[in-house]
Amino acid sequence: MKPIFFITVIVAIFLGLVIFWLAGGPGYITPDADRTEIQRDQPALATNDAGPAEATDDATTQVPAEPPGFCERDFDQVAEREADVPDLREAGGLVYIFEREARLEDPYGCADFYLAHGLDIDAADPREGGEKLTGLFYAIQRNDPKMLRFMIDHGADLEQRAGKNDTRAMGYAYFLALKDQRIDRNGIIGILDSELTRQASANDSSSANATQDNDAA
Repeated sequence: MKPIFFITVIVAIFLGLVIFWLAGGPGYITPDADRTEIQRDQPALATNDAGPAEATDDATTQVPAEPPGFCERDFDQVAEREADVPDLREAGGLVYIFEREARLEDPYGCADFYLAHGLDIDAADPREGGEKLTGLFYAIQRNDPKMLRFMIDHGADLEQRAGKNDTRAMGYAYFLALKDQRIDRNGIIGILDSELTRQASANDSSSANATQDNDAA
């Protein structure tokens, strides 16, 4: 019995060692398993199908900022701003400025500056496809009493013809009033009428004074 017992024990130990070896042993991690655990524990990295990004030089790839607009420049540089006048005239003049009124900090101050430094109050917008309006006509079109008074106070000619219909200022105001009667343009028409009356009276007074001077001579 003893030889059989010892053989059985030896066989059992041998089988146990074989099984133990095949199982990898406690705490032993195969190289493949090691790599799997490491990959599982690390955060995923972003990939780029287009390949690695090329290094860029900020000094050469940075998009240059657009120059500031006419009303956003340094007005202390008077000579430079006077040099802007021809370009501003070609861009639309007063119409260009007041088209952007809502975006500007001080459109009236900007317009006043350029008018004082060479911009013509009666110059029409020369841009192709536009309506060829002067600042005065644009104020009438906008139905804007404040803008209209600004143009008049800066000497806008109420007798000048402009626009596609080549009308005077009052004729243009009446044309727009009849074209769309839903818009109340009585305020604009009243301002024009008052100013035309005032100018007519001033001209009559000047004529009368000139006549008196001639008679006295």
